[in-house]
Amino acid sequence: MPKSSPIPSARSAGWRTGPALITAILALTVVGTVLAPIKVILPNDRASAALLSEARSKPHTDLTVIVRERRPHTSDAEDLVRALGGHVVVELPIVKGFTASVPASGVDDLLSAPAVLKAWPDGDIHMDGAPNLDGYDGKGANQIWRQAIDLPKDFRTGGPTGKGATVALIDTGVSKSTDLGNRVLARVDLTPDHDGYDRYGHGTHMSGLIAGDGTLSGGKWEGAAPRANLVSIKVAGWDGSTDVSVVLAGLQWVVTNRSKYNIRVLNLSYGTDSAQSYRKDPLDFAVERVWFSGIFVVGAAGNRGPYTGTIDKPGDDPYVLTVGAADLGGTIQPGDDLVASFSSRGPTQDGVAKPDIVAPGISMASIRDPGSTIDQQHPLAVIDDHYFKGTGTSQATAVVSGVAAMMFAANPGLSPNVAKSTLIRTAWPAMAGKPGGGAGLVNAGAAVRAAAAGTYASAPANSMLTRSAGLGSLEASRGSTHVYTDLNGDGSAEMVSGEIDVLGHSWNPKTWTTSAWDTTRWNSSPWAPLTASTSGWQTTTFCGATWSGMGWDAKSWAAKSWSGDTWTAKTWAALTWS
Repeated sequence: MPKSSPIPSARSAGWRTGPALITAILALTVVGTVLAPIKVILPNDRASAALLSEARSKPHTDLTVIVRERRPHTSDAEDLVRALGGHVVVELPIVKGFTASVPASGVDDLLSAPAVLKAWPDGDIHMDGAPNLDGYDGKGANQIWRQAIDLPKDFRTGGPTGKGATVALIDTGVSKSTDLGNRVLARVDLTPDHDGYDRYGHGTHMSGLIAGDGTLSGGKWEGAAPRANLVSIKVAGWDGSTDVSVVLAGLQWVVTNRSKYNIRVLNLSYGTDSAQSYRKDPLDFAVERVWFSGIFVVGAAGNRGPYTGTIDKPGDDPYVLTVGAADLGGTIQPGDDLVASFSSRGPTQDGVAKPDIVAPGISMASIRDPGSTIDQQHPLAVIDDHYFKGTGTSQATAVVSGVAAMMFAANPGLSPNVAKSTLIRTAWPAMAGKPGGGAGLVNAGAAVRAAAAGTYASAPANSMLTRSAGLGSLEASRGSTHVYTDLNGDGSAEMVSGEIDVLGHSWNPKTWTTSAWDTTRWNSSPWAPLTASTSGWQTTTFCGATWSGMGWDAKSWAAKSWSGDTWTAKTWAALTWS
């Protein structure tokens, strides 16, 4: 049986790293000028304050730390750990380092050694009440979600498949899998990797839930729309770090190329904790622009539940369909369904009730991305050589994106507003009215049938809403999450904050909101020479501008968790990936 192709290793792919809290993925270039690759160096202290504080407060204990090596091709750093009385726990080639247990009394010696580039504590701390999704790794894979939402058990037995419709996936890229066949029409990459492959693992997992056909499992782990096409727009590298301004560029690319690839649905699991009103927020403005171009936008609610007022942006936008996660209770009967405890709840800062619907989002089996960050850090979530379990509103969002693809395949004349109305009006109502439950659990069979029949054509959603002006603050749209990049070309990284994008350009909302999103505009944008686009699974050489690096700031990357305000190699989703 053929195997899913592993991603190219970070080293073989020309990965560029800096001795920092985390390696960067995006960086500055001068438009029209190709710059030599530079290393992105985050704040030059070799240890986080958290590690130093822990070592000094617990001098007689062993600490678990993540060590980044200066010379990863040697065993110098590992030998040092052993000499200090510690031991190596697991190698982390994706970060050019390893996890180790080290006596607290040896931390200073570790940090002063030439072989060590950086060290920070490993652990499980969750800020602002963010849930830990790691506990789901060891649970059995959800085998009944398709039946629970009335999808055919196997598309080979008949029924809708999404054939002909294309879902755009703005995420961490996608890696090759037999389950996707030749239905990945394009791999677009806005990061310095320039190849579209997924080194984090999130985007690949989403792709399988949307459109995987389950070939490698005999149909057992089939996605929602197993004949739909995909276009992958990669905006984040191996650590999941990205900035609002990169996502905005990805959204512009989608609108510009929607006709070329017949893009009818956009899956967006990215989100920030921004509290800026949607009426002026640039990210909300952008997703509305996608919506009014005729593309149905499906966004994740976020994983900051069970607290109210925790909907991520741009899921806070009243136009888009926002999806929360459901706990099916292990049965196909709706009576025991609950809103997953981690799923974010509304209302939004503007008083909008969200999410709109919920979908299965616990222990969801999908395509595994061997060697990716989450694959290495979640061994209990590995099912076999080809599949992996994931939990979160991202997974729920991907399921609904697949259902939407089937709806648009069944009725190509469907509008986003009618599609939204159809999904809401056909949802199973058991969770309706409960905090975070929206209109209830998505009912795929009823939604596709209603879409095909045009049942709700005269009752579109989103009437009487006020559109976003997009004239607000780019910095406010970021919320509490920030990245570092080399803004001035000196080889050291600065935090991206204020009214600038990751390329160092001043943000002009008036110009941005009035510019056309078409081929001419895209080709003249600063992103055009930095963006690689590859057809299908072809291998091409990128000849555009070269640049490097963007990584999380100290608050966003605390080597602790991938949900809420912090991120580490410990939980499922980076803080901006739900």
